[in-house]
Amino acid sequence: MAANFKALDRYIARQIEAVAGYFGHVEWAAIDAIGRWQVERGIGGNLAEIGVHHGKLFFILALLRQAGERALAIDLFKDDGLNTGIHAGRDTAFFDNRARLGIALDEQEVWTVDSLTITPEALHARIGDVRLFSVDGSHAYRNVLHDMRLAEAVLADDGVMIVHDFFGIGWPDVSVAAIHLLTEMKDRLQPFLITQYKLFIARPAAAERYRAMLATNPRLRGAILSERTMFDRPITLLNLARRDLLQRRIKRKLGFYPKKL
Repeated sequence: MAANFKALDRYIARQIEAVAGYFGHVEWAAIDAIGRWQVERGIGGNLAEIGVHHGKLFFILALLRQAGERALAIDLFKDDGLNTGIHAGRDTAFFDNRARLGIALDEQEVWTVDSLTITPEALHARIGDVRLFSVDGSHAYRNVLHDMRLAEAVLADDGVMIVHDFFGIGWPDVSVAAIHLLTEMKDRLQPFLITQYKLFIARPAAAERYRAMLATNPRLRGAILSERTMFDRPITLLNLARRDLLQRRIKRKLGFYPKKL
């Protein structure tokens, strides 16, 4: 029986623009395509994110869950010291958005904790093997390094780690920490996709399968894919085609994407 992604389709088509977050169409298109392909190929595992902010990406993960799978939101929430100024309200926004969207999460799928205090053993006990893991917590060097180590420790053989703000001009520590870890773990981790905001990483044995999938996936039809190298290995660069980008901008201007959920 084919997986039912009606709620995910609705979220991406009509609701995602109303949730605050720092990534765009090409990123959620890639995550959506990868997550669905995993399901179609029978790749099981849970889903997780460190640093969920208002939930923009995490809700994609939650809506990708299949029977027996869980999604884990790891964040400081009310304990976040940055919950002031322009970031005020981030302690409640995730929960408000979840309620408006009608996304069910049990209490074990929300973990209010400083990720630096989590050990790989504790994380695995909480969530098990993970097929999609987004790393978007603190952008300080030691936090990024620690969080990527956590993600690697629970990453399934065919899983994908997603690192936010790689090459982001405002967050150099993200790139430095990621490059250090990827150099150290070159036999265990291989980048296979890069977009404006995110770096996608898999086990070396799976990386080429994901690159091949991106090139033929109908959900990415019209996207611009080009090949580059990273660590002397091929990596796919993904951009939206001008026509697709213009269509999305027109839909936003005409009010296709609601301002409120």
